[in-house]
Amino acid sequence: MFCEGIFRMPGDRLKNVRPQPRVLMVGFAGHQGKEYLPIVRESADIVGGVDPAPAASSLADEWGFPHHDILGEALEEVDFDAAVVTVPHSEHFPVCRELLMHGRHVIKEKPFAVTEQEARQLIHLAQRADRSVFTLLQRNFNPVFQFARENLARIGEPYWFSYDYHFNLAHPTTGWRASREQAMGGVLLDMGYHLIDVLSGMFPEPEPPRVHSAFVHHYQEMRDRRLEDLVSLMCSYPSTGLTGSLRISRHNYEKTEHLCVLGTEGALNVVPGVAVLHSVGGLPLERYTWEGPKTDAVRSMIAHHLGHLDDRYYRQAHLQRQLAAVRTIDGIYRDRSREQNKLADRCA
Repeated sequence: MFCEGIFRMPGDRLKNVRPQPRVLMVGFAGHQGKEYLPIVRESADIVGGVDPAPAASSLADEWGFPHHDILGEALEEVDFDAAVVTVPHSEHFPVCRELLMHGRHVIKEKPFAVTEQEARQLIHLAQRADRSVFTLLQRNFNPVFQFARENLARIGEPYWFSYDYHFNLAHPTTGWRASREQAMGGVLLDMGYHLIDVLSGMFPEPEPPRVHSAFVHHYQEMRDRRLEDLVSLMCSYPSTGLTGSLRISRHNYEKTEHLCVLGTEGALNVVPGVAVLHSVGGLPLERYTWEGPKTDAVRSMIAHHLGHLDDRYYRQAHLQRQLAAVRTIDGIYRDRSREQNKLADRCA
């Protein structure tokens, strides 16, 4: 007699078999979607894809799954458990809302949402549908950043941080990120979301930090579109006294990422592949090095999310952390908009 989900092992031991989740890829023909395809396939059955791009049909044929131009068609014709969503920022909320309203789990590229209002609506929809919305943030699964989080207490009470993250692009931003209507923000929303999320995990706070911001433009066309090429932030957390700075840009002289945290009993330095704990005065106490490829962290991230789709405790913690990141970024943009409106009124 056949029993679904069970098979017999040597020695007549029975073990439960958990079937792989069935996944719909939404936006799979873009750069990020194509990068995720082979990794998602390791942990799930890809049962369909949605993308209106001209190359999407042939790519779907190559990978052996049905292709749809619009999400509505896939929801009617494809039976799936979760969707992996990699679309421009402007499409995140409507795509996720439709998936949740049809009772599907969502695993999506950052940002979780563009505005706090959208974030709260997504959380409400996820809770009502009893479904997860997980955001793909690789640093949470990078062993160097995991070491940093787990050993932060060894530097005492943190009182200062600096976090720099720069690309060295030699040309203006291209593609949908160069469109105000699709990107809905510049480097703060795009690159900066990773950093704000890291800080939200290391320094959880009940309220967003107080932030002073400076938006800078390398190219006139980006200024005209109100898409910042560089942002500099000064942040303070009133409940703990922690203060810090962030600088994020696309057109630096070199590509770099560096997080430094100063504490009352030492310091923590994190750069790609290396985390170092220092005593007061700078003596290195412990050095952690990870030389694995980026795909290892991505593989761990996607497998973890797929394995926790029905984990309500993990889901709730994830949603609250993403809400914190969205509130911070949305607050910075709203403050910036108010300042510009006041300046326009004075000049009128």
